[in-house]
Amino acid sequence: MNFALLLAYDGAAFRGWQKQPGLETVQGALEGALRVLLERKLVVHGASRTDAGVHALGQVCSFRTSSVDPSQLVLPAGLRLLRWTKAPDSFHARATSVGKRYRYEMGQFVQKGDWERARVALQGLDGLGSLSGLASPSKDHRPAPPLTRWSLDDSGSLFVEGAAFRKHQVRNLAGHLGAVALGYSTPESLRELAQLRRPWRGARAPAGSLMLLEVLYPEGKNPFTEPAASPSQQPR
Repeated sequence: MNFALLLAYDGAAFRGWQKQPGLETVQGALEGALRVLLERKLVVHGASRTDAGVHALGQVCSFRTSSVDPSQLVLPAGLRLLRWTKAPDSFHARATSVGKRYRYEMGQFVQKGDWERARVALQGLDGLGSLSGLASPSKDHRPAPPLTRWSLDDSGSLFVEGAAFRKHQVRNLAGHLGAVALGYSTPESLRELAQLRRPWRGARAPAGSLMLLEVLYPEGKNPFTEPAASPSQQPR
């Protein structure tokens, strides 16, 4: 059977999503809890490989096993199971996804910023076919696709949505927007940086203000809404 889990976690408790030897990660904690419950190893696939320190309100993961009650999982502090359901065989948390939504609280590190300047900078990304210069070097050399939606309010809360995000992309974006809001960089400079190739040449904002809000799936493919998980599939 194919299972899908909806998770929330405090990024400060983990060294990111991806399993790493000797480090406490979200994937490692989940696979460890499943190994204790089932007495065998399983591989858990996450929709987003969040960095160390990055939080999540709507991370999705999937795995296959013969039978399990995920509500019986004993998870470490900082990691919560919000919902779980049996998913169609074709569902894969990462491969089925068509987008993600993030929030970055820029007001936590930018005081008295001119957010209108930052919004002008974001508008400068319109029309670009990719955001190749916004990501840090990684094994994934594909350029980041353009944002599909964004907003930035006067408290410095930045919301971004896109089909995919590359390494450090949102943190890099927030770092440069902060520089623009404080007058250290021009609004036009963001578009110029975005059209370059890696490595990123601007500031990088701290991980602790970034939150994965939601993983997006095609209509009819979200296991938590179509069909919705039954009451028996809510965590206890």
